[in-house]
Amino acid sequence: MLLVEDECLVREIVKEILEINGFEIFAADSGDEAIRLLDALDHVDIVVTDVRMPGRNDGVDVAHHARALFPRVPIIVAMGFADNIRDRLKPFSPAAVLLEKPYRLDRLTAFARQLCEPNKGGQV
Repeated sequence: MLLVEDECLVREIVKEILEINGFEIFAADSGDEAIRLLDALDHVDIVVTDVRMPGRNDGVDVAHHARALFPRVPIIVAMGFADNIRDRLKPFSPAAVLLEKPYRLDRLTAFARQLCEPNKGGQV
């Protein structure tokens, strides 16, 4: 799983909880770093990204890049208030899952599990 979150404390807590729940995590603190990581990976099971972060690329850019490399990779986009995010995510098929911030870690973990199950077809 690729976890993209610019807030260090949030990133570390989410990473730890997901690892405890059996996920292998690659973490990035910006969209730019996430894109570099994606370019270096042969496979990624799921992408969890915040929307707003420093650098040239935001979370939606990360999602687009991930889908260009891995067309069916499930994507969870965590968002607070962000203009036009839903419009920017409309072209995704299968759809990206939107997770409103602040979110509960058990909810994120449940979404990630469901999205990683091959028989679910990316539906949550």
